[in-house]
Amino acid sequence: MEDSLKTLRYFLTIGLPLFVFIFITVNINSDNTNSFDSYVYQGVSGSISTGLTDIMILISFLGSGQFLTVLALILIVAFFRKEKFSFYTSMIVINLMLSSLLNVGIKYIIHRDRPDILRLIDIGGYSFPSGHSMVSMSFYGFLIYLCCKNYKTKWKYLIVSLLSILILLIGLSRIYLGVHYASDVLGGLILGISWVGLFSIIVDLRYRKKHAKVK
Repeated sequence: MEDSLKTLRYFLTIGLPLFVFIFITVNINSDNTNSFDSYVYQGVSGSISTGLTDIMILISFLGSGQFLTVLALILIVAFFRKEKFSFYTSMIVINLMLSSLLNVGIKYIIHRDRPDILRLIDIGGYSFPSGHSMVSMSFYGFLIYLCCKNYKTKWKYLIVSLLSILILLIGLSRIYLGVHYASDVLGGLILGISWVGLFSIIVDLRYRKKHAKVK
C-alpha cells in the first residue's frame, strides 16, 4: 500500500506535470499555441491601465530573482539557529539556484523569442518557459510543501492559499506586461510543479538520512 502511494505521488507530482510540459513544448515548436496565446493576451490586455500596470509590475517583482534571493537570505538569518529549519532553509537556497539554472538552460534549448506585442517593461532573453512563473512555482511551491509538512495550525491554510494566489498572479502579470505568451507562463508553472515534486522527494530522503546519522 505504501509503495502504491509513493508511485502515485511520483506520477502526480513529477510524471504527469512533466508530460504536460513536454506536450506544451512540442506544440510551441509546431506553432500550435498561437491561437491560445492570442486569445489569452487579448483578454488580459483589455484591462490595461496605468494603475493596474503599477500593481502588475510590483507583483512581477515578487517573482524576480532579486527579490527571491533576498527573501531566501532573510529566511536563513531567521532560522539558522534551529537545526531542523536551518536544513530546510539551506534547501530553499539550493532549490532557488537549481530551478533558476534549469530555467535558463531550457530557454536556450527552446530558443523562443519574446512576444512581438506591447511591452510595458523592458526585458531581454528568451521567452519559454517563463522564468518568473517557473521559479516562483519552484520557490513558493516548495514553501507551501514545507508549510504543509511542518505546521499543523489553522494558519497554514491561509499561508498556502496566499502563496498559491501569488504564484498565479505572478504568472498573470507576465502576460499582462507583454513579456511572455500565455503558453510560456503555463509551461513555466507546470515545469515548476514537476520540479517541486522531484526536489521535495530528494529533500525528504536527505533529511531522513541526516536524521538517521544523528540518532
